[in-house]
Amino acid sequence: MRTIMAARSASEQIEICWGERRVVAELLRTERRSLRIDVRPTGEVAIFAPAGEEIDEIRSRACRKGAWIFAQIDTIAQRPKVTPKRRFISGETHLLLGRQYRLSIEQSDDPHVRLDGERLVVSARSTDDQAHCRRVLQVFYSLRAREVFRQRFDVVAEPFVRKGLKRPPLVIRPMSKRWGSFTPGGRVVLNVDLVRASPKLIDYVICHELAHAFHPDHGEGWRSLLDSVMPDWMSRKAELESSLR
Repeated sequence: MRTIMAARSASEQIEICWGERRVVAELLRTERRSLRIDVRPTGEVAIFAPAGEEIDEIRSRACRKGAWIFAQIDTIAQRPKVTPKRRFISGETHLLLGRQYRLSIEQSDDPHVRLDGERLVVSARSTDDQAHCRRVLQVFYSLRAREVFRQRFDVVAEPFVRKGLKRPPLVIRPMSKRWGSFTPGGRVVLNVDLVRASPKLIDYVICHELAHAFHPDHGEGWRSLLDSVMPDWMSRKAELESSLR
C-alpha cells in the first residue's frame, strides 16, 4: 500500500511513504509548469512544484514516484562513505578535474596555487592559517572552474543547439546541495565545486541541465533526449555521485 501525507509550515514538506518506509521531502514552489523530484547525493528528497499547484495534486503525483524515490535512496546508501571534512593542511589529498593531488602548504607573501607534478602547492602568508589556505585554494578552484566549464559548455551545447536551442547563459557559483540547475529564466547554473570532477562528469551535468530546456522534468522525454545525446549518461551519473561525496 502506498500513501503520502502533507504538512504545511513556513517551509512546506511532504511525507512520502512506500510500504513501511517513509521520507520527508522538502517542497519548493517554482515558476516551472511541471513537477520535478530530486534525490540529492545526501539522500535528501526535494520536490519542485509549480507555484499555483494544489497540495493534493502534488501529493498524488509524488505518490506515483514512491518506488523510484526509495530505489534512489537505497543506491546512495550503498555508496562509499563521505570524504572527511577537509582541514587544508599539508598531506591531504584534494581532487581537481578527477585527479588526486597531495596538498602542500608553503609560506609566501604572494598567495597563489600551482600544480607541481602530483602536488597541489598552496603558497600562503601563514601555513598555520587554515581559513586563509582554504580561501586561496577556493580562488584557484573558482578560476579553473570558469575556464574549464566554459570550454566544456561550448562542446556539450552543440547537439542541443542543432535541435533548435538558443545557447543559454552560463552561471558558475557555489551551490550547497546540487551540481547544477536549469533556471526558469533559461540559464544553466553550475556548482563551482564540480571542478573536482573529471571532464566527462562535468559534461554529464551540463548535458543533464541542457536537456531540461526541452523537458523540465525527469520524465521519458528527458531521458530519451539524454540517451540520444549521451548514451552512457547513467553510468556517468553513478560515477559522479560516488566519486564526489
